Amino acid sequence: MNETPCQVLVVGDEVESILTAVSASRAGAVTMLARRSTGPLGGLSVRGGLSYMDITPDLLCGLFQEFLDRCGFIRVALNPDKAHTVLQAMLTEANVRVISGVETQLTLNKKGFPEQVTLSHPDGSAEVIHPTVVIDATPDADVARSLGLPYIEGLGGILGPDQDFLGVSPVFRITGVSVEAFQAFEARLRQNPDLPGILEEALPYHPPELRAEYLTRPTFAPPDQDYLDILNPVIGIDYHIWRHGAAASYPTADLFIDGGNVSRLSDGSLGFNGLVAQVKALDLDFEGLIALSQGGPTPAILQQEMRHFERYLREQGPFPEVAVIPPAELYVRQTLNMLSRETLTARQAIEGGVSPEKAIGTFSYWLDLRGTQLWQRYPNEHLPKPIFNVGLGVTLPATNAIQNFAFVSRSAGYSPIGQGTGRIVQHNALLGEGLGIAAALACQSENTLVQVATQDIASVQGVLTQRQGRPLLIEGRPTWSEEQLQSSALLKADEAIAAAIPHRSSPTRC
Repeated sequence: MNETPCQVLVVGDEVESILTAVSASRAGAVTMLARRSTGPLGGLSVRGGLSYMDITPDLLCGLFQEFLDRCGFIRVALNPDKAHTVLQAMLTEANVRVISGVETQLTLNKKGFPEQVTLSHPDGSAEVIHPTVVIDATPDADVARSLGLPYIEGLGGILGPDQDFLGVSPVFRITGVSVEAFQAFEARLRQNPDLPGILEEALPYHPPELRAEYLTRPTFAPPDQDYLDILNPVIGIDYHIWRHGAAASYPTADLFIDGGNVSRLSDGSLGFNGLVAQVKALDLDFEGLIALSQGGPTPAILQQEMRHFERYLREQGPFPEVAVIPPAELYVRQTLNMLSRETLTARQAIEGGVSPEKAIGTFSYWLDLRGTQLWQRYPNEHLPKPIFNVGLGVTLPATNAIQNFAFVSRSAGYSPIGQGTGRIVQHNALLGEGLGIAAALACQSENTLVQVATQDIASVQGVLTQRQGRPLLIEGRPTWSEEQLQSSALLKADEAIAAAIPHRSSPTRC
């Protein structure tokens, strides 16, 4: 075994993983990045084809804004090839050593601090390092699970056993279809005189006023921008009828198209995020879903569905030259959430998040539960868009038995409903930058990571302020009245699940 010097080890290669490592290195720590993949950097945003980035432009800042600017980002469309190149350059410039294609095993000492990390290569060789701080930035909290830390599996049962996970999507590219032609196709479908009745059959759990709005809600594609928003499910319902013969089975379909977020890429292709599969349709248990999340092969049922959608566009469009290009990996929205020191629940996000004194910035995005029938289980819930202050408590384990270890990804400390906004890349990139700074400060002092992140957060704020050249944007605020907060059955159920002892916490090798 070879030994390599390292103060901060970041595990994972998502966008937020890489920005966490860059942040720690820029703050003065000797930093390494270890990843299982040997493919392009950027994880879901690159290999998973998720080129339509969910961002809140007014709250962009720091390393994430730098990354997007260097990618030539306009509004939502992230060029995967450019993203990989920029991420590689940022790591190189920050002198972060990257080790690819390795399995990571963390060993703790008797006091709960990292003792050593073994990085095992497929050929049987290994490297041993002794980092001061380890940050698990893998999508499924691989290292945290290997330590036996507790987590909530899926949505914790809040929407029932048939909807215990958010949907899985193959985010494919479409060629041979112009934006204008796609808009004209959608507009033609909305002219069907039978559409009101079709929508009533297909969307029985949607409020009647929303179904009526779908009749006149057009697509949206500003000419100077890089996206096409399909703002109603009419195409998806028409596709379902073409595939299955009737609209009545749409509400219970295991695979469906529910509208679509479409990125307009520089090569003229469209990145389509709209085909959603219920996890039950893929015949996967929890471990199978984890494997799929980590680059497992696309199930045959999804390969077949992409071919069907291509044929639909050719026959119904008509778009005779259309081609659907599958992604290298699938978009698995969510698998689990770790129990953390300060779990972010939906209520806390709606109330405005942590206090300004504990915040490293502000974020805003919808509590997005795509792939579920939320209104079927909670028919009167219309969740607002939170605007909340972000704190590092969601990245820290709930126990003091483990020190100088944290996690940052979609699997960080979010409640089942809170993860709807917490899983967004912009949010986790902000967390990762702050966490990287806190890790570097811990290495440079006698304080632990927990102490820096909770008791000396002003130092982290100071570094962030210095980097940005302006005061931090910290202005979270409530987006619901107290009466609405108290009357919501969904928020009460969400908090109860987040507070419960999870049923899965067995160690796994990562």
